[in-house]
Amino acid sequence: MKSDESVGLEVLDDVHAELATKRKIFIQLKHTTQTNADGTPKSMTQLDVDMWKTFSNWCKVIADKESGRGNVSEQLGFVKDTDFVLSSNKIDNLKNSVLNDIRAIQKGDKKYSTFKNGMSDLKSKTKDGKIKAYIDTVLALDADVANIFFKNIYFDLGCDEIIEKCKTAIKEHHIDDSKIDDVFSDIDSRLRQENFSLTKNKEKITFSFDDFRKKYRIYFDQARNGRLRIIRFNGVLPENLADQIFIQQLIDINDLEPEDTEHIAMYTRCLLYMVNNFDRWEKDGDISRGQIDDFKREAMARWQIEFDSVYRRRLNEDEILEKALGIFDAIRKEKLELDGQLLPTEMNNGCYYHLSNIPKIGWHKYWESKYK
Repeated sequence: MKSDESVGLEVLDDVHAELATKRKIFIQLKHTTQTNADGTPKSMTQLDVDMWKTFSNWCKVIADKESGRGNVSEQLGFVKDTDFVLSSNKIDNLKNSVLNDIRAIQKGDKKYSTFKNGMSDLKSKTKDGKIKAYIDTVLALDADVANIFFKNIYFDLGCDEIIEKCKTAIKEHHIDDSKIDDVFSDIDSRLRQENFSLTKNKEKITFSFDDFRKKYRIYFDQARNGRLRIIRFNGVLPENLADQIFIQQLIDINDLEPEDTEHIAMYTRCLLYMVNNFDRWEKDGDISRGQIDDFKREAMARWQIEFDSVYRRRLNEDEILEKALGIFDAIRKEKLELDGQLLPTEMNNGCYYHLSNIPKIGWHKYWESKYK
């Protein structure tokens, strides 16, 4: 879309667009799951039911009295300012006489009257009552109106890689390759939620250029600003959470009870929140292994300062447990940065849970002999 343009879903058609020039585009989407022996989608034949149903639907729209198009002059005005697009994953077919005749009309190589006779012949050759009815609707359209209508029809066939086309469009907004999937996922997720909400409230699904820009520009901006994209962990937790070393460490210093499944799950989510994001950043090339090592080294250095400061003297077991809890509480307040970006508290905590799970750090004075 450009400024002063809009798109609608299931409003005027499957999809429609209103351009700044006041021209409208009506788009019918016809997807098939039928395939040829080689796995490719079926071709669009001259008696294709989806094709004729589409033509019939458009003819009904053109001649819709309730929309003020009850006479020929109004219909002519409408078709002159409207394009009609049939988009399908069905393959273009050079043997399809209907497609060939429409393209010939558009080139000026065939008159509509000849094409109309051809439609009548096709109708007589099929026994399918639905297709006969669809062809009748087309034949009923005024000849002058139909002539312009067929000149303004376009076919987007073999249209199968929709998601890849969307990602290419995102790339053309100067988004780095490593960020394209993130931008697509963000926009797709929000669009689905918004469409669901509008449908539920029985509102029309329309997006103007300004609406889209206002609501979705943030996802492009985030991808361009160089900041690490942090994704919440919403996955399935592993089994036997209480058996994790970092949980055992916390149980041993009385921070957790073995049956405290709620906090054990919460701590585990923090660990996976950190680990999954770091793995993804490294895989996508957003950070290097060296940066990850430096980050963990810094986290461990801060832990070492806290650890050494409380265990300077001989302590009994009760005192050790009290000091261990103090270290754990203090270290969870640390603010860590990665590549100059301050990380969320839950991710910081997840880092320390991860380090104590390896285990590289601990809370009890004698953690190494207990867990290494």
